[in-house]
Amino acid sequence: MQCRSHAAQLGRSYASLKAANCEVLVILGDPLEKAVSYAASLHLPFPVLADPGREVYRRYGLDKALFVIQRTASVVVDNAGQIAYIKSVTNPMEWLKDIQDLVQLVKSLPLK
Repeated sequence: MQCRSHAAQLGRSYASLKAANCEVLVILGDPLEKAVSYAASLHLPFPVLADPGREVYRRYGLDKALFVIQRTASVVVDNAGQIAYIKSVTNPMEWLKDIQDLVQLVKSLPLK
């Protein structure tokens, strides 16, 4: 399950992201109970939010590819509330290769 790989990688990278003054959260297109169970099963150190209506997924173009494969994305919002980075993939290995680029991007953002 690709979202599990993505979330687990974020969990492993959380210390680096926090050191870069970044906060992480994951949004699942599932009910709250499932989001709580998901976070506990992966021992995630950041919030996991529930989006059972998948409104956030639709807003960011994360509908399933070919009606089956769930897209996953990383979105960086800067201190002004503007999207500084968004990367959406259907193959989690593609995203996992880019974690250091994500950390460097976060470090380069101006602080307020």
